[in-house]
Amino acid sequence: MLSVNEERLWLRFLSRWVYVLPLPVLLLFVSIGMLLSKAGDTPVELAYMAAASEQPAGLRLLGLAIILLWGSVTVFFVALACLYKRQFPIKSTFLGVAGLGFLIPMSAGNVQWTAAMDMARRYGAAATEEQRDIVRQIQMTVFQIVESRIDFSNLLWGVGILLVVSMARATHSMTKLTAILYVLSASVMLGVFVSHIVGFPFPFVLIPAYWAVTLGAHLTFGRSIGKQAKGLVPEPANQATSALGR
Repeated sequence: MLSVNEERLWLRFLSRWVYVLPLPVLLLFVSIGMLLSKAGDTPVELAYMAAASEQPAGLRLLGLAIILLWGSVTVFFVALACLYKRQFPIKSTFLGVAGLGFLIPMSAGNVQWTAAMDMARRYGAAATEEQRDIVRQIQMTVFQIVESRIDFSNLLWGVGILLVVSMARATHSMTKLTAILYVLSASVMLGVFVSHIVGFPFPFVLIPAYWAVTLGAHLTFGRSIGKQAKGLVPEPANQATSALGR
C-alpha cells in the first residue's frame, strides 16, 4: 500500500489533471474546423492537405492537438498506474504500458508537421494537374500512416479505461455513474478499432457522442477523487519519515 501522504498527492494531482484532458480536444476541433472550412468538397483523405496549402496554421494546430491529446492521456494512465501499483501490480503494469503506448499515436502529430506539411507545400506549388495528381497519391499514403497510428490509440484507450474502471471501483475511487460513462467511452473506441479491422464503416455520429460521454466521465471522476483526497488525513512528519525508513 502507498503511504497516506503518497496516495493523497497522487489523488490531488489526478483530480486536477482530468480537467486538463478536454483542452486538447477543443484545440483538435478548432484545427479541424479551420481545415475543413477551406477544403470545400475535397475528400477527407485530401482535405487537410488541400486546405493547408492555403492555410498552413490549421495543419500545424492539428499536429499540436494530436500530440497534446495523447500526451495528456499518457500522463493520466501512468499516474493512475502509480496510484494503484501496490494494490493491483499486474493491472497497473498493463495500464502503464498502455499509457506509454500512446507515444505511437502522438507521433502522428509529428507526421502532420513534417510529411503532411511538405505535401501541402508541394500541392500549393504544383504547376500542372499531373504534378498535383502525384502529390495527391503520396498524400493518400501519408493520411493512411497517420490514421493507422491514431487507430492504435482506440485500442489502447479502450483496454486502458477498462483497467482503470476495474481498479478504481475496487478501491471505491469511482462512482457507478462514472464507471458507466467510462465503459461506454471504452466500448465506442474498441468498436471503432474493430470496425476498421473488419472493414465495417463505424457510424460517425457516435464520435461526438464519445467525446461528450468521456467529458462527463472525466468531470465526475475528478470530483470523486478530489473528495477522496480531501478525506485523507496527512500523516505527521515524524511518522512519514519513520515509514520511509522502514
